[in-house]
Amino acid sequence: MTHSLRAFSTSLVTILAASLSASAAFAQDATTRPAPPRVASLSPAEPATASAAPPEQSTARADCRHDWWAMGPCRDRKWTGPEIMLGADFGLSAMTETGPFGLNKGVGGATEAGPSWGVRAGVEILPWLGVEGRYVGMYNSIQASMSPAGSVGFVTTGGEAVLRLTAPLPFVRPYVFGGVGYYDVSLAGPSNAQAGSVFHSSSQPGLPIGFGLDVPLTWYLSLDAEATYHYLIGESFSAVTTNGIDGGDVSTVNAVLRVRM
Repeated sequence: MTHSLRAFSTSLVTILAASLSASAAFAQDATTRPAPPRVASLSPAEPATASAAPPEQSTARADCRHDWWAMGPCRDRKWTGPEIMLGADFGLSAMTETGPFGLNKGVGGATEAGPSWGVRAGVEILPWLGVEGRYVGMYNSIQASMSPAGSVGFVTTGGEAVLRLTAPLPFVRPYVFGGVGYYDVSLAGPSNAQAGSVFHSSSQPGLPIGFGLDVPLTWYLSLDAEATYHYLIGESFSAVTTNGIDGGDVSTVNAVLRVRM
């Protein structure tokens, strides 16, 4: 019995000694082993450094600036500051009275619809705010019954300064505008026809008001559809007041090609 206990004690001491040696060796190995490299955290608390825009985006933007006819993504031009705008327009005009749709009233009942044209230049101060200076021109022939001695018509030329408010949407931008202007409505035609007509020339100030839709085509070009009511103040087109033909205004519907520099 005593021999057995002594053998068991000896075995237990041997096992404990071996365990302690193994533990010491593992601890020494863990202490001397080099630490693994630290991996950069991409958690929200430690954001990675922001990188530059992808090369393909920069290339596409550069292509838009250098290619006047590139469409697709180039239509969505981002606002970077005040822009110079140039434009030209062409469309239809009609003389009216008592409002933009009074085509058969006043001088509108004695004239025909005709062409309208113009040029403009301005600055888009903000994405939604612009100012423009405009030259406008129109021609409206007088009905033969009102001009028995020959063919005559009204040639209207004028200058306008307008303020334009635009909804800065990506692909179709509606806008409204209003301002002040001065118009020279000149009776044109052979001298004998003018002498036999009841109409004469008239110059007066006016108020242009209207609305339109601006559709970008490329980085630089856009095409508009625009309607304008040119309200004339103090006009006198005839000494005859029957049916109010001595007074009237002008309405235009134009296509406008804009260039943004």
